[in-house]
Amino acid sequence: MIASVPLLLTMGMLCQSRLEVTPPVAVNWLTGPKFRQEIEQPFSGNWSNIAFRPLLQGIAADRQIAIILDRRVDPSVELPLDAANVSLKTGLISLAKQAGCDATVPGNLVFLGPKSATTRLRTLIELRRQELQASEFSIPRKRRTKLLQPRRFSSNDLDSPREILNRFAEQGGLRVANPDVIPHDLWAAMVLPEVSVVEGLSIVLIQFDMTFRWTNEGNGVELVSIPDEIFIERKHSTRRKVADALAAIRERWPRMQAEIAGNQLVVRGLLEDHDAVAVLLRGDGTSSPIKIEPPQPLRKQLFTLKAVRTPLSGLMKTLEESAVSFEFDADELDAAGIRLDQTIDVDVKKVSAEEFFHSVFDPAGLDFQIDHLTVKLTPKNRKSK
Repeated sequence: MIASVPLLLTMGMLCQSRLEVTPPVAVNWLTGPKFRQEIEQPFSGNWSNIAFRPLLQGIAADRQIAIILDRRVDPSVELPLDAANVSLKTGLISLAKQAGCDATVPGNLVFLGPKSATTRLRTLIELRRQELQASEFSIPRKRRTKLLQPRRFSSNDLDSPREILNRFAEQGGLRVANPDVIPHDLWAAMVLPEVSVVEGLSIVLIQFDMTFRWTNEGNGVELVSIPDEIFIERKHSTRRKVADALAAIRERWPRMQAEIAGNQLVVRGLLEDHDAVAVLLRGDGTSSPIKIEPPQPLRKQLFTLKAVRTPLSGLMKTLEESAVSFEFDADELDAAGIRLDQTIDVDVKKVSAEEFFHSVFDPAGLDFQIDHLTVKLTPKNRKSK
């Protein structure tokens, strides 16, 4: 099996003015199980002097996952960050925290925004879904199906949020009673792969601390402020004694609303609260560690990298953080006039290890030999011992 190594993530060594981002409409975005699997895959890289939005766009295009940045987060902030063999999801959360925000995964995308938004977005989407089934709204089954049907959605640079909101409404055959409450703004292009009308409206509105209320039997919506308190009530089963489970919940989260109902626990909270309770009741209260498979031999990997005027030593350091090791005689390289701090340009996509290392070391005057995860370097025109 061939493993792909996303070395595009070392692009923090690029000059920002030279950073090229794949247009979002040209990417084959992952959805469903493939998306969920991808965000748990290993993630390594280091960055400096790259603005937040171009950095996210580069990661999104390389890993084929949609990433949405909340309008309230400064897209131009430059973030230094090192990440080595964490999951992609964990890496994005760390990146978000560097920018003073947080991240959540509502469906087939990663949303980065203020904590007040990321902690409530999934819950708001679920509440609007539940309301489609509620008798008080009297929404026919055919309408429910249309409003929950996933579709690909894309917008262009400089589209306004009101225009985007109205397009989602048109997809669902909805009349928006008060679109003028959305202030004028101009947004960057985005792609939402396989997103329902409920999800799309919620992702736009959360950026204004708003949600919506169903009207006219699901044929319309009214835009409203998010209530001070939102929660979902769910029942949780447990293998331990219910009273012990309740005590464990109250010890861990003293303010969480939970009570015993028969042999189950009834919990009221955000979806993230329910996720945490489910983990606690399954075992020891800690999340399952992400399993990182041992790295494949270099000859079984594919490499992608775009680097401009990058110090060779910096690139080698980044590769070492991804389990690659280098062997060389520093005195021999010095005698041959080869400096590891020289800068190189590389632009390859999904190439073999042989082709990748040729593109890296040929301009530097170096030969190489690949042995599993080790690369042995010698000056060119010198026979290996």
